[in-house]
Amino acid sequence: MEIKRALLSVSDKTQIIELATFLISQKIEIISTGGTAKTLKENNIPITPIEDVTGNPEAFGGRMKTLSFQIESALLYRRSNSSDLEDAKKLGINPIDLVVCNLYPFEEVAKKNNELATLIENIDIGGPTMIRAAAKNYQDVVVLTNPDQYANFIENFSTLNEQDSFEYAIDAFNMSARYDQFIYSTLSRKSKRKLAPFALGKTTELRYGENPHQKAWVSDFHNTQSEISLNSAKQLQGKQISFNNLIDADAGWKCTSELNEIYSDKFITTIIKHANPCGVAVSDSLEKSLELAWACDPVSSFGSILSFNSEVDETIAKFLSDKFVEIIIAPSFSKKALVMLEKKKNIRLLETPNKPSSSFETVIKSINGALVIQEEDELQNYEFNCVTKAQSPNELKALNHFGMVVNKYLKSNSIALVANKENSFVLAGGGMGQPNRLDSLKLLAGPRAMELGYKMQELVLISDAFFPFRDSIDTASELGVKHIIQPGGSIRDEEVIEACNEHGISMSFTKTRHFRH
Repeated sequence: MEIKRALLSVSDKTQIIELATFLISQKIEIISTGGTAKTLKENNIPITPIEDVTGNPEAFGGRMKTLSFQIESALLYRRSNSSDLEDAKKLGINPIDLVVCNLYPFEEVAKKNNELATLIENIDIGGPTMIRAAAKNYQDVVVLTNPDQYANFIENFSTLNEQDSFEYAIDAFNMSARYDQFIYSTLSRKSKRKLAPFALGKTTELRYGENPHQKAWVSDFHNTQSEISLNSAKQLQGKQISFNNLIDADAGWKCTSELNEIYSDKFITTIIKHANPCGVAVSDSLEKSLELAWACDPVSSFGSILSFNSEVDETIAKFLSDKFVEIIIAPSFSKKALVMLEKKKNIRLLETPNKPSSSFETVIKSINGALVIQEEDELQNYEFNCVTKAQSPNELKALNHFGMVVNKYLKSNSIALVANKENSFVLAGGGMGQPNRLDSLKLLAGPRAMELGYKMQELVLISDAFFPFRDSIDTASELGVKHIIQPGGSIRDEEVIEACNEHGISMSFTKTRHFRH
């Protein structure tokens, strides 16, 4: 990329002299304005004043400097487009090939002065326009928005190419988005309306947050490459959705959809309570899968979220006629089912297709002062490597996959006990949300499965992470468990394997951890 003219306009002048000195050494003309021009002149760096390019002086107390037809045209016209080249020649537009710009320090000012007039004066207008214009035309224009980029730019100047410019452009759009978001977040607190303090798209106020005294909103956000999303589900009936409803619905929809990818010829029901599966079943009919899932934990199923992988018909509506559930999610609802469910006016019905297997979703949570970002755990393919003398029966392979998916959606530390019941796969007992998985097994999953009358030796125990000690194996043996699936990878794996061999338990390693916090 050939650079002959650069425009420098920065609020943060860190290393700007070093960069400008380098540009002059490369015989690059520097256009500059305001405080940046003053700093460069004081350091004997020759510049072209911005008014020589725009034909207009700075005005309105500095509010108008770079905004002009001449500047934006010099950044936006495409050097490889014959029509653009012809227009530029007619209009006397000379290209600008490099923009070095960072913005008015709105965030820093807001931390010190909350006066509205002061905040408004520190909203940059011309800077974002130049930055976005240069970033849009990255094939021909390089944009630098952070002093941390200058050293890299200088070091790679001789080999600078379009891909390098594209990377700088991404950084520019990121900076611009963050800048506007902070302005919105700051000014929204001064609005008389109940605005969300953080919003990235169309924003709707929810019924309430985790508790009735907390306000909550849902904001559109493109964190998935799929056009299908829970946020785009069509609500067919029911009262307004709350924060907890959405979190629970998301867990149920994802668990059901993932199982649907594996058992696409089966019928699936997932029941969620407080973001954890309390009942899951894969069966030969939707009614049977619902009956089995509900029987996993009838107490927790009260006030739960139900997710199905196929159309809800009147048999499902009839089953639920005397039961209290918050939300039903399904790809569709039959007309008869809608008529029957209409009698339960508070039930929210969400109609949405199953989630695609790979939507490349980004998960975003917040901590005080920051966002914590990761890829969604969409892994579905597992290898089960048996490491014990007792071998895992081949007929358990499909059940093992079911257990891995269900266990993934239990909050850590999690233990899932899964069973083949009446030619259906079910969650026999789940232990989740404990500081250690020994409690998840000993106090929750094991007692639940035994209370429901399952034969423990026929179940498969799935752990979301490795066992650090043999105590969980000893406890599993006391309960009667004979088949275990875990990631492996502990420094005491051999000790754990030996414990299994002592108790005649088969154990397979997957090398896959599924923590979910």
